[in-house]
Amino acid sequence: MVSPRRKKWTEAEEKTLIGKYGEMVSDGTLAKMKTREKKYKPIALHVNSMHHVRDPIAYPWQWTWKDVSTKVQNMRHQYLLVKQKIKKPESSIMENPGTDGGRECGNEDEFDWVEGLTHWSNFLRYKEVLGDVPAAYSGNGGSGNDLVGVLNEERENGMGLLRDSRGFDYEGEEAEENYNSNARGREEGDDGFVYEEVEPDVSHKRKKRKALRGLEKRVFGFLSNQLGQLREMEARFEQRELERERERQRWNKLEREQEWEQKLEQREKESLDRKKARKMLRKQKVGEWESMMKESEERERRRREEQLIQEKDWEEKINRRRSEWKKQIGGMLSQHQAEMGQIQTVLFMSSKTLLASCLG
Repeated sequence: MVSPRRKKWTEAEEKTLIGKYGEMVSDGTLAKMKTREKKYKPIALHVNSMHHVRDPIAYPWQWTWKDVSTKVQNMRHQYLLVKQKIKKPESSIMENPGTDGGRECGNEDEFDWVEGLTHWSNFLRYKEVLGDVPAAYSGNGGSGNDLVGVLNEERENGMGLLRDSRGFDYEGEEAEENYNSNARGREEGDDGFVYEEVEPDVSHKRKKRKALRGLEKRVFGFLSNQLGQLREMEARFEQRELERERERQRWNKLEREQEWEQKLEQREKESLDRKKARKMLRKQKVGEWESMMKESEERERRRREEQLIQEKDWEEKINRRRSEWKKQIGGMLSQHQAEMGQIQTVLFMSSKTLLASCLG
């Protein structure tokens, strides 16, 4: 049994989704919605009305709000993967290594944004509408604000559990608390980390620096773990894409084979229909020819019968005329013979009388 095709978003549907998402963010509609269903259902309806309703052949899938929610998260990870690919080599971004301001300015030159379009056509569109997503890796000199921002953003987008470099799972605020606390107390500082306020003597400063270095190691380990996870996700994503491509090719091959079989069956059916039509036509013509031959033979038979009848009538008529002619000739001969006998008698009597008178 052939498994059903997996649902896949087109670039046009992605663009429509991002545009509608940005529109709802700009007019404040998205912020008013409390649940994911209320947030993403209007977007799903808008995407379906713009694509599936207008052209169900080119856009066969009708998306639900769950599909849209999943797609937003997938696009976030896709953005991070593309951003990782377009990161320039470190040799070209060694400029401005100092302050945070310098690092933020250099961040614009840290990535080749135009190249991102070759990996994902909606890359810059996503960046404009949903904002830039911090990369999951950073140098040792960076502050912890980026990490906390990533954690908060992951929590707000429903990413669920976060895992630190030691393999423990934390939920949203709990993860933030574990990365911004120490053993003796907490108070929010300017650098985004939390540590106890004590008298600024050398030993405490040394302990503070040691604690910060330990925290930086933990942060770096967490970021390294996240980078490894992103690489694994990228590998799985590419593997899924290859599997989808193979599945798509297999489906296309099956569809072509089915179309070819349907065409062959149609041709065979048409050939059989033509043969049947020719056979019926031949049979009809033979029947017409036989009926014409029978009619011709019948006409010939009637003509011969009529001819025989006419010949018989003609012979009878000739025979009657012949017999009548014979009778007339016989009567004429009899009359002529009688007249000749009378003439001979008269001549004999006249000659006798004349002879008697001469002798007498």
